[in-house]
Amino acid sequence: MTRINIPSASPNNQNKGHQLYQKLASWPGRVFSTEHNPLYHLGGIAVIMFTIACISGIYIFIFYNINPHQAWRSVENISSGYFNGWMRNIHRYSSDLLIVFTLLHLAHTLFTSKFKRLLSWISGVFSFLVVLAIGVTGFILVWDQKAKLTGYLIAKLFSGLPIFDPSIMGAFLMNDLSVVGGFFKVALFGHIALSLITVIIIWIHVLRISNPKIFPPLKLILYCTIALGIIAILFPVKSDPPAQITNLPLDTTFDWFYYFGFYLMKVFSVGQNWAIMIGSGIILCIVPFVLRKKDRPPVHIDLDICNACNLCSYDCPYGAIDMLIYNGERKAILSPDKCVGCTICIGSCTDHAITHPDFPEYNLAQTPKKMITVFACSSFPQVTHPKELEVAEYTVPCLGSVMAKDVQKILDNNSEKVAFLGCEDCYYRQGKTWAIDRLRHKRPPIFSKRYDDSVLRLFTLNSYSPDKLLEFSREENSNENNQIMDHKHTRPFLATVMLTAFFALFIPFTNTKVQFFNPENKVLVVNLKYISSPIAWDDNSSTMKHMQSATPTVKKRSSVLLQIFDSKSRKLLFEKKYVPRGLRHDIAMFIYTEQVIQANKVDVRLTETEAENKTLELKGISLKSGDGTFVILKEGKLHISENRK
Repeated sequence: MTRINIPSASPNNQNKGHQLYQKLASWPGRVFSTEHNPLYHLGGIAVIMFTIACISGIYIFIFYNINPHQAWRSVENISSGYFNGWMRNIHRYSSDLLIVFTLLHLAHTLFTSKFKRLLSWISGVFSFLVVLAIGVTGFILVWDQKAKLTGYLIAKLFSGLPIFDPSIMGAFLMNDLSVVGGFFKVALFGHIALSLITVIIIWIHVLRISNPKIFPPLKLILYCTIALGIIAILFPVKSDPPAQITNLPLDTTFDWFYYFGFYLMKVFSVGQNWAIMIGSGIILCIVPFVLRKKDRPPVHIDLDICNACNLCSYDCPYGAIDMLIYNGERKAILSPDKCVGCTICIGSCTDHAITHPDFPEYNLAQTPKKMITVFACSSFPQVTHPKELEVAEYTVPCLGSVMAKDVQKILDNNSEKVAFLGCEDCYYRQGKTWAIDRLRHKRPPIFSKRYDDSVLRLFTLNSYSPDKLLEFSREENSNENNQIMDHKHTRPFLATVMLTAFFALFIPFTNTKVQFFNPENKVLVVNLKYISSPIAWDDNSSTMKHMQSATPTVKKRSSVLLQIFDSKSRKLLFEKKYVPRGLRHDIAMFIYTEQVIQANKVDVRLTETEAENKTLELKGISLKSGDGTFVILKEGKLHISENRK
């Protein structure tokens, strides 16, 4: 057996992750067929789920009441109707599956090292973050206990920044719509606006890719839609209790696909959460720089030979070749920064104007015919051929780089048959497709029709074996259906059942009980806006009357000391000093604290540290477990707030 490989100076660019993924993906391919295998269309399915979520969201928005006082009831009315409730379920589960398939698409890209375009990678990461924001704003619009908890956690996270005040947390817990009603409207606007932004991000994501597969094949869209409709019937979505029912959101659920980051608020401090978010974002963005394998060098185009046939420009999967005017003539001009060295354009060029250092030199001389010539994709693992066969093997970067006319010359001069060893799902996106179309006379440069189909055979990673190659060498007659050793037949019923079962696996993660507040704890929340006494004024000494203020301008206000005592023992339980806001400390301050206290009764005292006889005190506050006790400022005095129902 003769084996001819690419030059030793350029090592074989085998991708172990890609090979392993092909082996795993082959199993569902037996049911879905290779063409409709969902594991080869993860990004496309994510786009379909996003599309379904948008369409169903527009429908249920028709019946939604945007008044936060009525939002929960309107959602319940939607769920009570059979069709409307089904549409709400579809909206929810398509949103969850959007996250699932986005993460699977990201993991597949990492595992197979397909992040060839940094713009595509970073835009993909950004789209994932935007989709998370869309989902979270959608949950807020239900305005149930989970929405209240969501607002509280967001406010708690942003309270770590100096420009945000922690008192907003108390406004959410107390369901004070006069304060947080604006946030509700922002969430509604964000839910819609971010969905439109996502469309733009998807466009950027595929911007530098030629012939992008934005949507999966029609049959797969149908299977996914039916499976989604089935789980939407079997597993109706339920809201949490309304936001007004209690102060502390004790009875809440988590949708882990959107709330996994919020759970970290239960485990880590606000500062640690910021560090985790920023650190994980940086890591995701630099992954391509760390794990990215060195691309092959770009191809070289001899412009003196180029006849401007335009085939290479059409066939390049990454849009690296454009037909431009060069020295007064139309030529194929390469953009080296876009070229990944797949060499698919070599298979397009009838005049052999394109070359690459990793491309083998064929033996096209007329010699006694060998039994078979094998073209192996560089992503195909090294294999052993039957000892009975005399084989000449060429390793090429991609099967799409094999020129149809070169195959004809090999068959004319030195081989009886030609076999191709490649991927089920091409590593370079279009190589396998273009190779098949050329050999089946569907895409130029086409394979000569004077050869019948029995002399060609394409084996994928999972279909090749030495025995099958030997069987192919001995075949006398064949047909077009036997040319491509792929999974060709789809089983629609079984495919739908498999997708339904797969979708249903994620249902338990969409409605999990999580407690951020222990119902056994006695929680005291002090939440108020306080304007302290002025302790300094601006010097209004201007001699010009029109420059003099009618009233003195406050230059600085007093700080405030908040103290919490055990009513029985007078033990100090908590103490914190609050400083007025503003550069000059002359603006009202927001006082917020949230304390778990063991005592049954407490006293709360508010003392201005730099003003005499300015103290507010509320004694004998009875604490209860579960719903919490809220101390607010009303008409200049401290009061206990009642539940807003």
